[in-house]
Amino acid sequence: MSQPNAVAVVTLGCGRNDVDTDQVAGALAAAGLAIVDEPTDADVVLVNTCTFIAPARQDSIETVLAACDLEKPVLVIGCMAQRYGQELADALPEAAAVLGFSDYPRLPAIVHRVLAGGRAEDVAVEPAPGRRSLPLVMQGPASTGAAPDAPPTAGFPVRTVPRGPWAYLKIAGGCDRVCTFCTIPSFRGRYRSRPLEELLAEARWLVAGGVRELVCVSENTTSWGKDLPGGRHSQVDLVRGFEEIAGLERVRLLYLQPAEIIPELLDAMAGSPVVAGYYDLSLQHASGPILRRMARSGDAERFLSLIGGIRERDPDAVFRSSFITGFPGETEADVDVLEQFLGEAALDWTGFFTFSVEDGTPSAVMPDQVAPAEAQQRRDRLVEVAESVAEEATRRFVGRRLQVLVDGHVDGAAVGRSYREAPEVDGEVRLPGCDVPTGRMVPVQITAAVGLDLEGRTVADTAEPGAALMLGASA
Repeated sequence: MSQPNAVAVVTLGCGRNDVDTDQVAGALAAAGLAIVDEPTDADVVLVNTCTFIAPARQDSIETVLAACDLEKPVLVIGCMAQRYGQELADALPEAAAVLGFSDYPRLPAIVHRVLAGGRAEDVAVEPAPGRRSLPLVMQGPASTGAAPDAPPTAGFPVRTVPRGPWAYLKIAGGCDRVCTFCTIPSFRGRYRSRPLEELLAEARWLVAGGVRELVCVSENTTSWGKDLPGGRHSQVDLVRGFEEIAGLERVRLLYLQPAEIIPELLDAMAGSPVVAGYYDLSLQHASGPILRRMARSGDAERFLSLIGGIRERDPDAVFRSSFITGFPGETEADVDVLEQFLGEAALDWTGFFTFSVEDGTPSAVMPDQVAPAEAQQRRDRLVEVAESVAEEATRRFVGRRLQVLVDGHVDGAAVGRSYREAPEVDGEVRLPGCDVPTGRMVPVQITAAVGLDLEGRTVADTAEPGAALMLGASA
């Protein structure tokens, strides 16, 4: 049975969209609306769409149609709504409205109007906020003492109260890069860093609500600060600020752009007791000619040098990256370069995408397009190589001691993550027979590797003779 004025927000896509949903839901809750998890329990359903690649768009459309089948008003928001707007509204007459980012400040009024039987377009359009992406809803002066069960009132965007031991923290929005395969700058706008004190205020509030791990996201995390007075060198100040938050046990930085990584950040990460030695590098390929066609810099040699330099600073570093196969002009020789790179780089986690033709991008009209079947065959070949490398990397953790954050319990086992596993995208650490409460960070001796996952047992929080210890709190 639905609650009065109940709203469900269905989220598709990346962690940045998850944060946007938190902020939308927080604004709706502050306006007196009840936020529920299941669309079947809601009076109005919002679908936060993704438009990154063609399969994501198809998934978004199917999700909207499934929500419309519930015979409830459906509002379409998110990246696909921003990018396609009227075109999407024409294609989905079943939806009550398709709303872009500039509509977010009036979402509470729109939802109230729809609940009352009115139309979304009856709500007056407010003046443009001056920037197209969240955060748009700001609160009052900073306060570190906010109650964890109350909406934030601390100089950062309103968002829903955290319900688990980890949370995304969006440190910036937009993108200034001109990658020839990507449409994000066209609808997310220019890169905008969130101020340091605003980020730290939100981080303190999240920790007060029970969060023990923060996962920092943006389109390019290593661009953070470039548009602030301190420039990108203030990334070190951000790391130091995290270290001063009592109760915050781990911070993870995602989406590190190699061309923008500064040595000071790598030094700060390697020496930090809080920031995990987890390096999520946005590589996309290893062949120099293909990277140049993507309007990106680097090649296998430079990337191996970067990874080697990180390992010199942090011998226990783990790495994640993603790659595109079948980019226009890609040859078997380019694939050979990427395959050799994967073997030499020994990445812990890898993701692969086949090239997706995106309207309006330079790559969509480049010559020498690769047949989709060939791109898929190349992907499958590289996945096999990467998985073999990753399994070997996983086995090297057997016998080590790691700090594991318990995320939950399944079939009599606690399930959590060490510094090597980012939430939602990587593997997990299973602790059979463990009843440690969710949200606790516990020392664990790793006893086995199962594919890309680990198993272990909790141990006393002291070093055992001969036990290999991971460095710092990032372990």
